[in-house]
Formats: sequence, C-alpha cells, structure tokens
Amino acid sequence: MRSIVNINFIEKSIIVFFGFSVFTSKAGLNISVALLLILFAYSCISNKSYRAQVASNKIFILSALLYVIGLLSTIIYPSSAADTIYFARKAAFLLAIPCLFMLNMKKENKELAIRSLCTGFIVAALYVGYQAITLGGWEGERIASFLDVGRWSEVLTYFIVFLFPLALDGKEQKNRRIIFFCLILIGFICLVLSGSRGGMVASFTVSVLYLLSYKRNILLKLSAAMLVILPLLMFMFPSKVGVIQDRIVSITDTTSNESNTARIKMWEAGYLFALDKYDNNPRAFFFGNGPINFEKEYTSFINSTNKNITNSYIYFSFKDNHNGVLDAANKLGVVYELFFLLLVALIAAKILKANPNIKYSGLSVILAFFIIGVFYTNQLEYQTICMFYFISIALPRMQENTHA
Repeated sequence: MRSIVNINFIEKSIIVFFGFSVFTSKAGLNISVALLLILFAYSCISNKSYRAQVASNKIFILSALLYVIGLLSTIIYPSSAADTIYFARKAAFLLAIPCLFMLNMKKENKELAIRSLCTGFIVAALYVGYQAITLGGWEGERIASFLDVGRWSEVLTYFIVFLFPLALDGKEQKNRRIIFFCLILIGFICLVLSGSRGGMVASFTVSVLYLLSYKRNILLKLSAAMLVILPLLMFMFPSKVGVIQDRIVSITDTTSNESNTARIKMWEAGYLFALDKYDNNPRAFFFGNGPINFEKEYTSFINSTNKNITNSYIYFSFKDNHNGVLDAANKLGVVYELFFLLLVALIAAKILKANPNIKYSGLSVILAFFIIGVFYTNQLEYQTICMFYFISIALPRMQENTHA
C-alpha cells in the first residue's frame, strides 16, 4: 500500500512540474520527459497490468513505432550519426506518450494538470507585464516570456483555445468559468504583445469555428460587443491600436510584406525540393534528408536553381520550410510524416469519446497545431511536447488504478 501511495505522489509531482514548465522552462520540459520515461520503464517492469494496457493500446504502440521509424529513417538516409542522435534526443517525447496519457486519463490528474498550466501561465504573463512596463511605452515591440517569442506565442494559442470551450461550458462552476475568461483575456493580450500573426490566426479561426458549431448565440453577442469595444479602444489608444491593426492587416499582404513573400517562396522551394528528391533520390523522399543534413542538401538545391534568392527574399531560410508538414516530410521523410498524422488522427478519435466539456478543448488544440503549422515549422519542437500535454488532458477518463 505504501509503494502505491509513493507512486501516486510521484505521478502527481511529474504532472504538476510538467504543466508548470510548459510556459516557463525548456529545461523543465526536458526533465519532465526524462521523468516520464523513468516512470514508464519502472511501471512496465513492475506492473503486469500496466504492461498489458500499453500493449493493447493502438496509440501507444504507434507512438513507439513512430520513434523507431524516425530512427531508421535517419539511418537509411543520410546515414549520419549526428542526424540519428539528434532525432533520438528530440523525439524522446514520443516514447513518453503512453505514460503521459495514462497519467492524465485519471480524473484527479486532469485537474492537477489544468491548475499547473494556469499557474505557469500566470507566472509567465507577469513576466510579460514586467517587460511591457519597463519599456515605458509599447510601440509594437514583440514581447516574449521565458520562452522565445515563437514558442511562447504558439503555446499561448494552445492555452487560449483549450480554455475557451471550458469557459463557455454551463456545467463548469461559475467562479471557475470567470477565472478561465480572465486567463483567456490575459492570454490574448500576451498574444497581441508577442506579435505572432500565426497565433492570432489560429486562435481566431478555432474560436470562431467552435462558436459557429456549438455556441452561435454567444458568437452574436461577442460580435455585437466588439462593434462597441473596438471603436472605443481606437479612440482611447489610437497609436497602439494602429500598430496592432497594421500587424493584422499584414497577414493578407502577399505582395509587399517581405516576411509573407519569403514564406510563400519557402513553401514553393520546399515543395520543389521534395519533388527533386522523389525523382533523383527516392530514399531521401521517403525517409527524409535528416534533421541536420537537410540544410546542406537544401542549400545545394537552392543554389543550383536560384543562387541569389536571398537578394530577392531577405527573410528566406535555408534551415526549414516554414511549414510543419512539409518541413517534417523533407527532414524525416514522407513515411514518418504519414505515421505522425495517423497518430494524431487516432488521438483525435479517442478524444471524441471524452465528455463534451473537455473533448472540444483537445480537438481545438489539435486544430490550432495544424493551423500554426501552415505558417511555421512546429514538429519535433518543444511546442510539440506542449501540444501533447494539452491533448492528454482531453482524453477520456480511465477509472481503473493501473498500479493496483
């Protein structure tokens, strides 16, 4: 009995530490994954029932298989130890998925996870507020928190769309819903201060789709409120609203905005690079060019087709394709990416079986992940780990005690 109590305490400690680290520490995320792997190994060795549950779960099997596919892909091509080691380290979270999911499928751990996320967010938001105040006057500077601005804005987006369905759920306690609304508002302000257009697009799109599907009356009320609030803000803070307005308008500018034109060119170049590999090096097409080796081969390809591309597109990057799916397919191969998409699809199908108040949160995070992935490389990154933490909370509850 004592060992059960100790294990339960360890489980809860990992969940809390992981949730708090989502907004505050990349090192904390690495430590969390390592702790999950240790706990997973211990549970598999010491508990027959636990092993049986893992072995019978398609998601858990596929996550481990995906890790193996990634390793084999780097061995098949480019056969580089640097690429294999890089993948082994960065993709270790795939092996931790069974342990994380089984922990957060427990009712009491779900609540701990949500509270730890909210606590970590509050600490990170306070740091953003401190930076904004020390500026003396915000004029459009991109403000991050403990994470860099790209990761911070992406995790912020997951947080906003995760809480949104819960804040509108009539079954939640009133005080709890008010807290969620306040956190969403603060999160949106932080997102605006981060200057992330991809995060804004994802947050807005997912929220509107949710309201259109399930809360149309609230959508009408919010739209009416915005018709009053936005002109008022423009009157009170014209210069600051102007900065935000210009940032939002620039999202659709594909002719004069240098960031947008470079991104479109990177999509085109990434697609042509994949086609070239399909024709001339099928191994690289199906199994990837390697997460490290990619830059060398991609640079060589670009120089052979458009050597002076950076003269026309100053934001052009040789390190990635600025698209999650395309970048992963080029670096790890089409085979790996198809299995990754299958894994996410199986998780989404599992989430659909959860209670309504939480399943929409999980599905919203998955949708936001792919919307952001249109504009940024976001697979095999820290924010990918965070995405899996959010959706693990949305899985159906598991009643049985796996350590009994």
